[in-house]
Amino acid sequence: MTANLLSVEHFTLRRRGVAVLDDVTIQLPAGQTLALIGESGAGKSTLAFAALGLLRPPEVGLEGRLMVGDIDVASAPEGELRALRGRRIGLIFQDASAALNPCFTVLAHLSEPLRRHRRLSRAACRARAIELLESVGIADPQARLAAFPHELSGGMQQRVMIAIALACEPELLIADEPTSALDVTIQAQIMVLILERVRALGASAIFVLHDLALAAQVADRVAVMYAGQIVEEGPAAEVLNHPQHPYTRGLRASAIEFGAERLEPIPGVVPPLSDMPGGCRFAPRCKLATTECGVGRPPRVERGASSIACWHA
Repeated sequence: MTANLLSVEHFTLRRRGVAVLDDVTIQLPAGQTLALIGESGAGKSTLAFAALGLLRPPEVGLEGRLMVGDIDVASAPEGELRALRGRRIGLIFQDASAALNPCFTVLAHLSEPLRRHRRLSRAACRARAIELLESVGIADPQARLAAFPHELSGGMQQRVMIAIALACEPELLIADEPTSALDVTIQAQIMVLILERVRALGASAIFVLHDLALAAQVADRVAVMYAGQIVEEGPAAEVLNHPQHPYTRGLRASAIEFGAERLEPIPGVVPPLSDMPGGCRFAPRCKLATTECGVGRPPRVERGASSIACWHA
């Protein structure tokens, strides 16, 4: 059995007393990729940032366990988490132009994690930076080291962000909507690049995505999130090609596909976290909802290699 690199068990995150993540349980085996999909406000990015230890008491309340390898991120001291970030976990932000510091060169950005975690000399940092830029497909890397972020195109900025995230060869890469700020023609190149680098390192990856087609191409497993809960999880091909939860089926019906005669968007909107319905949180928008759905929270049940939280799966 492959050990789990990420193990989340009955994890709840509360902000001002409201459960932003509600009793989340999920595992990611080492060497596999996971896509978190769902509408805005589902809790995808919150779960990703919690795995980095960026959401901590007293700002938020944490319950349950969130293990990255042998470290419980929910209870580890800040010093241990600082050593974890960058060295064992890399992060690719959604918008590289906002994440990169405009006052620092590409070399300065790449050198920071190398000095902090690898204790490399100035010369070794420069050599490693050139190697990293070459690995992400940036031409003339030596010349680019002296460039500032605003002197690079959006696609090149994102490639630099990928190089920074992979500088210390982390075990886990978290990519939060890594192509949403890019042109369509560049998106595919960037996703292929990220996946190639992850595979080359033998690492695991979590992709936070809205695009179901993209999730099908890059993920081994898919977790569908709604209003802070995981409603369906399993192998990507099974979840996306044969969805069993009404919400997952609704996402499929809302996506533009070749040959589709019409779109069937999900009615309504995600309820605010401060006013969640009792029972199944998706019930007010679900065509299959019954009285039972409004009373009790549906348990997660195993169906083949997937798990579904629905009374009518």
